Amino acid sequence: MKQIIDGKMCTIKDAPVVTLEGRIQRLEDIRAIKECMYHYMRCCDNLDPIGMASCFTQTGKLSWGDIYPNHFEGKDAILAHLKEIMGAAKTQTHYCTNEQIYFAANDSAIVYCCMYSWQTFKAPDVADIYCFGRYEMQVVRDIDGEWRFESFKLIMAGQIGGPRSSEHFDRPWPPAPIR
Repeated sequence: MKQIIDGKMCTIKDAPVVTLEGRIQRLEDIRAIKECMYHYMRCCDNLDPIGMASCFTQTGKLSWGDIYPNHFEGKDAILAHLKEIMGAAKTQTHYCTNEQIYFAANDSAIVYCCMYSWQTFKAPDVADIYCFGRYEMQVVRDIDGEWRFESFKLIMAGQIGGPRSSEHFDRPWPPAPIR
């Protein structure tokens, strides 16, 4: 992950790894983190709230952005919420790209990526929504060794068919987890 210091782009220093094995593990961790993100997107597209919730730790937090005062905390609450909102969808497609990953520790990372989604709904009078935004996530190596979301936040840059826009300006960098 990069940052700007005195007008220069600089790399944010990750948690150190000093051995070749540690460097290989870091590369494997990056791949596993991306696989968790892609699994979440695939489950979104399949209208699978159980699969989506499986990407969160037991204490995970989900927020649809700073404009909403509350977030969902705990895997059970996240699953209940996802089941509720998935019921209205007919089909959807999600993409994420431009991932940046910063390892705050060897078992914890901050992830930032761009997202695009299209959603269509069962109700014939509800218009499709096209969303462009960012995901800000904290991922951790869970007790079983899998990388999962501890904190997941959607920041909207714009919507076609919805009211949200321009939430991505003046965000903290690197992104801050939900507290």
